[in-house]
Amino acid sequence: MIRAITLSIALITWNSPADAAGELPLRVPPGFVIERAVAETDLVFPMFAVFDDRGRLFVTESSGLDLYAEISAGTRKCRIRIFEDHDGDGRFESSRVFADGLVFPMGLAWRDGRLYAADPPDLVALEDTDNNGRAERRKVILSGFGHRDNGSLHGLIFGPDGLLYMTTGHPDGYRFILPDGTRIEGESGALLRCRPDGSHLEIISRGFENLVEVAFTPSGEIIGTDNWFQRPTGGIRDALVHLVEGGLYPLNADLGTPQPITGEFLPPVALFPAVALSGLARYRGTRFPSEMRGNLFSAQHNARKVERHVLVPESATFRTEDFDFVTSDDPDFHPSDVLEAADGSLLVVDTGSWYVQHCPTGKIRKTHATGGLYRVRRADALPLDDPWGLRVEWQTLSDENLASLLSDKRPVVRDKAQRALEQRGVTAVDALKSFVATRVDVEAKQRAIWTLAAIPGERSLKQLRAALHDADSGVAATAARALGRREDKQAAVELSRLLAATEPQLRLAAAEALGHCGDARSLAAIWQALTGPVDRVYEHALIVAAHRVATTADLESALEHPSSHVQKAALILLDQPPRPKGQLAAKLVIERVSAADAELRQAALHVLRNHPEWSDEAVGLVRDWLASAMLSDEEQRTLSGLILAFQERPVVQDLVADALNARKAATPPERRALVLETMSRSTLRDLPKSWSDALAVALEDPSFAVRAAAVRTIAVLQVPHLDDQLAALVESRDAPAELRLEALRAILPRRSALSDAAFELLLRPLETGADAVARIESAELLGRARMTDSQRRRLLAAVRGDALVSPATLLPAFRTPISSEAASDLLDYLADSIRAGWRPTERDLAQLVAAVPAELRAKVNGLRQLMPKGDDQQARLMAVAPLLSGGEPERGRSIFFGKKVGCAACHRIGGQGGQIGPDLTKIGAIRSGRDLLESIALPSSTFAQGYENYLVQTTDGLVLGGLIARQSAETLVLLDASGNETRVRKDQIEEMRRQATSIMPEGLDRALTAEEMRDLLAFLLKQK
Repeated sequence: MIRAITLSIALITWNSPADAAGELPLRVPPGFVIERAVAETDLVFPMFAVFDDRGRLFVTESSGLDLYAEISAGTRKCRIRIFEDHDGDGRFESSRVFADGLVFPMGLAWRDGRLYAADPPDLVALEDTDNNGRAERRKVILSGFGHRDNGSLHGLIFGPDGLLYMTTGHPDGYRFILPDGTRIEGESGALLRCRPDGSHLEIISRGFENLVEVAFTPSGEIIGTDNWFQRPTGGIRDALVHLVEGGLYPLNADLGTPQPITGEFLPPVALFPAVALSGLARYRGTRFPSEMRGNLFSAQHNARKVERHVLVPESATFRTEDFDFVTSDDPDFHPSDVLEAADGSLLVVDTGSWYVQHCPTGKIRKTHATGGLYRVRRADALPLDDPWGLRVEWQTLSDENLASLLSDKRPVVRDKAQRALEQRGVTAVDALKSFVATRVDVEAKQRAIWTLAAIPGERSLKQLRAALHDADSGVAATAARALGRREDKQAAVELSRLLAATEPQLRLAAAEALGHCGDARSLAAIWQALTGPVDRVYEHALIVAAHRVATTADLESALEHPSSHVQKAALILLDQPPRPKGQLAAKLVIERVSAADAELRQAALHVLRNHPEWSDEAVGLVRDWLASAMLSDEEQRTLSGLILAFQERPVVQDLVADALNARKAATPPERRALVLETMSRSTLRDLPKSWSDALAVALEDPSFAVRAAAVRTIAVLQVPHLDDQLAALVESRDAPAELRLEALRAILPRRSALSDAAFELLLRPLETGADAVARIESAELLGRARMTDSQRRRLLAAVRGDALVSPATLLPAFRTPISSEAASDLLDYLADSIRAGWRPTERDLAQLVAAVPAELRAKVNGLRQLMPKGDDQQARLMAVAPLLSGGEPERGRSIFFGKKVGCAACHRIGGQGGQIGPDLTKIGAIRSGRDLLESIALPSSTFAQGYENYLVQTTDGLVLGGLIARQSAETLVLLDASGNETRVRKDQIEEMRRQATSIMPEGLDRALTAEEMRDLLAFLLKQK
């Protein structure tokens, strides 16, 4: 809750009860001011906002509850509030509830007196029919949006073409049945568009985890904010993306949409850490410095800032130059939207701290910050006269006067003039023709082009075709896209000519338009364009155009084209609908697997992997590569891919099995190790007997690397009939300890009783004070074992006082009846752990009651009295809060990568370290100091998305735990805290539940001195 406000030229500060440091600023660049636009008490948990054409501001308010639970259940606890600034001073003095009873409205758009709102599973239009400031009419425009996650419907905006655009995420997706009975559905996130009445629904781009909001360039290119563009790599996860028709983007494969796959995923415009990109706006006004006009501004929830992006053309797409615009160190400042006001200022929506599901936000706090609305403006800005055009007599203006307003410096006036001209229709065409012919303002001419595109009839089409010859490539590109929206077949010849234009972005626009306007005559120009240098985005647009105009015969002929790029396009398209299944012959694909051109080669391999029925044709490749003395990295990846693609075919299974027999095959040891690693990623429901037998042979391989790979593969795949061999390896004191440990891990789910040799192997790291990784790994395995009471007592003695070994890891080993002596030791150990900050679950305590002797059950109940309360956790964090300043980052680096607490065993920074937990390369850019401190001291209070801990119990009594590494329709692979994988058949899972505890050790802060902790925090906060 914000308690005090102090304004200055460059910042606003407040006292934050969540941070002991006191005042924390909102910073803006020199020459700007930021100020509260809405009274603190008038707005609670705002999310997204939009203006109507009168200057009223509509803001969606969250319920502040669990977004995932509420949106899944469809509870209607959110609302939209309307604000008005009556005196034009920049502060909204009045507010009222415009609509309530909504399901997380994560997007708004205004058009012709209606407020379009996301109300999952619906897109609705709300109308205030009696002008009392409240919506009396609700009309469903579209219904069928998924509502399981925060990736449901959001990002509503009207494009320059007058169509309504919206975004969705995965796994929510969408499922629509159109009036003609056509079904449109998909599970991956997508960009969609339709007419304002919901008709002519199209899926534009897809493949997203969470596409949030989009903005348009004047010529109609679409830029969007995309979270989880890729799996975190080097600390990079999120992106700005250039959204093109038919585009397929990471992370989720196309599921249900009709567009073709044209090759590799489309690239990002810019990559970011896990900043949680949200609202996006393009600055269209003239009040900011000239270098900021036309810039994009993005709200970045996790990074606690708004960033400015300069779009720089690069080939057919863009890159960005990025600058901080609004920044804050306050951990409770979470901007979710940004939008331009008519006076040229920028509004920033701060949603506050309510959203903690799947976000790196601390949860141990007394109250949630309720957010706010802020205005950023130039310090020397004078009031703009009539910014909303409310004093303009619109009905009395001539067509020529209306057209002249397309150049007005007031963005809203330009918009109103454009809409008025569209509504006048064909009578306005001559005025627009004259405007385009005489104006030099490129953006104004582009607005006129979009206005013409909205006016039906041949006269407007004629002017659009003429604009293809405009001297400015941006105007010509706009005309091309406008003609594409009109599907004007008469423009095909001229659009084909533009594929040879000098400007890459004009070529892209022409290619996109040809997908709608082209015909068979366009194909020669498309193939010719593909023979030249093409970036991935332009190549994609050309292949989409070919997909729409080429016949099957055309594509078969193109396979003989001298250009490998043309052959690649034809090969890809022949393998997809609407081409008949089986039209593409295996021979044509196999021939190109060895092509000199790498792109054609990879395309052929991709097609080959999609056809398991071609196993006979693929066998020769697999056999040759298995026996090859040398394989490139690409060939090794391809070999693994082919084995997995054809793993269900007996002939391939036999090749794999033979390759592991060092006595029968000439397969090099490094190839045998590669084959074993590939086998560990198999998704087969049942392991072939030939593979089980081959694994037994590999356990005796003369190469240590092969034997080690065999044990790891057996541990992942769980092969019970090899348990005797593995048990013998565990007992062999001559074998390397790491190999014995891997073997023990493999058999422990079925042979949980520990021999003396196995127990000593696991206990040694704990008794000798080995490095952190070895101790945690041993404790995890001991927790899964069945031990005697004497073994249990030795274990408890070894871990007493070890802050890195969580009691939660060991408790499963104490769920069977315990002797009084062992139970007494256990309860003393747990009491000490609770006093040190560990918190057992009620399930843990209930199982303890069942396991200990009756006379000690009261002592179990006494543990509850020792458990820390929420306030105790808050006090614990406050006590260590001073460690957030004054540390030495270089000393912290040594701690992170050292062995004392083993951070780098699970986490990666700058390409060094493990990959079990989140990559921390950019952690300082996305997490506040307070939140970092909480995640270290109380790791189970919050989970990073994708790193939730699960417990799995199988039908045959096995109990396994860890993160979900990957899964298929048949199998699930768990990753434990030691980085080891275990595969489980899904039909053998009896129970699977999310654990309340993290796999990260809970005592890391207690394992370090105060100075070491201070240095570690300084190092992490520096990672930006």
